[in-house]
Amino acid sequence: MMLDIDTALTAAERTDAARHLIGRARDGELVDLAVVSALDLCVLGGPRHPLFDEKVARAWLRLGERQRGKLIESATEIMISRGLLIDEGVRTSAPPRSGQYALPHSGRYALKPELGLALAARCRPSFIVVTEAEGQGLRDPRLFALGDQAEPVRGLVVEMPAGLPPDREAAYPGAAKLGPLGWAYRYALVNPDMAAEVLARWTIAPPQRSGSGPPGAYLVSVFQPDRENPARSRLRVRGDGARAWVGCPEDRTEAECDAAGLRAVMAGLITGPRR
Repeated sequence: MMLDIDTALTAAERTDAARHLIGRARDGELVDLAVVSALDLCVLGGPRHPLFDEKVARAWLRLGERQRGKLIESATEIMISRGLLIDEGVRTSAPPRSGQYALPHSGRYALKPELGLALAARCRPSFIVVTEAEGQGLRDPRLFALGDQAEPVRGLVVEMPAGLPPDREAAYPGAAKLGPLGWAYRYALVNPDMAAEVLARWTIAPPQRSGSGPPGAYLVSVFQPDRENPARSRLRVRGDGARAWVGCPEDRTEAECDAAGLRAVMAGLITGPRR
C-alpha cells in the first residue's frame, strides 16, 4: 500500500466533507467517524503515533516480514471495501505471477474524510486526555484534540474500545486469534462541552472490579506530546454512579461533586490554560 500519511491527512482535513463534519460537532452533535481494528491502525502507522497501545505495538513488531505483509494486504483490501481508503488511480504495477496475491487496485490511496479526521487527531494532537481505571489495565476511552496552530481545538476525537462491525467479523472470523491486533476502536468527533460530558459519564461510576474489594477509581490525565514536560493536569475520580470525589492522585485530597459538578471539572480540564 502506498499512502503518504502526512499528505493524506492534510488532504482529508481540507475537504468540504471534513469541514462539514467539524461544523456538525461544533453544533453539539456526536459525529461518528469510523470503527477500525488495531491491525488497521498499525497499517496506517499507529505505532508511530504519539500514543499507542503497547500490547498492540508489541504484537505488530513480533510478526515476521512475510506475515506482516499478508496482513497489510488483507487489511488494506478490507478498508477499501468499507470505503475508508479511496483508490486514487489506475493500477500501474506489473501483473502478478501465477500463485501470487495482488490487490485489484492501483496501490495508491486517499483517506475517507471521517478516517482522515480520526487519524489527524491521533497523529498530531494538540493534547491528549487519557482515562485509566486505577490498577486494572483496562481499555479505557481517550480523547485527542484536533487542531492546528491557528485553532488548537477544532474538536475532540473520542476513542472508545469497541467490537468489530459485522463486515469485519465476516472478513476476520479468526479475529480473536490475532490477540491485541484484533481489538477494535470506535472514533467519534465532539465539541469540548460534549467531551466533558463523555468524561463525566464515564468516570462517575466506579470501574468494574473482579472479586471483592472497595470500589476503584479513575485517573484522568492530560498530555501535550510536543512539550518537554508533557503532563499538564492529572485527576483522581472516585464515583458511586450519582456523585464523585475528585482530587489530586499525589496527596489524595478530595472534593465532592454531583454529575453537573463533575462535568464542570472535566470542562476545566479540557479548556484550561496550557503551559
